[in-house]
Amino acid sequence: MSAPKGTSASAADIARNWRLEGGIGFLLRLLEARYDVLYQDLTGQSDITPRQFGVLIALYQDGPLTPSALAERVSSDRNTLSEMLKRMTARKLISKRNNLEDRRSIQVQITAKGEEALLGVVPAAAELQTSLLAPLSKEDRAHFLKCMLAIAKAAAAPPPPSKT
Repeated sequence: MSAPKGTSASAADIARNWRLEGGIGFLLRLLEARYDVLYQDLTGQSDITPRQFGVLIALYQDGPLTPSALAERVSSDRNTLSEMLKRMTARKLISKRNNLEDRRSIQVQITAKGEEALLGVVPAAAELQTSLLAPLSKEDRAHFLKCMLAIAKAAAAPPPPSKT
């Protein structure tokens, strides 16, 4: 199967001139690796993962929440979150109870053990944010975070209708 005429030359030119250091995927992986190392170094533990931290902080600030509301709050799909909640419930970081507003669903809330674990990690998480952004000026930090949020929110938005 051959590529349409002109496509292969264009692809070859792009490939020849591509710089990994300018590729979004490459840079995101580098940032994620740096974040993971800083998270481990600064928190000094591996009991609460960064995603679990997000769940705990959301429940601490906004809880109790239904799994659907929590999934939306932490930008997670329901299946991934469901598995995480099972593990967190088993470790007694969160608890589940009947939703008094809608008996067809449950609510998830942070437990005293979960709150203690969260508050033990929060100072390190704040230090992590500062350390990760340290190479940037204060103005660039705010701009960088604003740009990241714009990209993240755009990804969550439905695609524009196709022109047919």
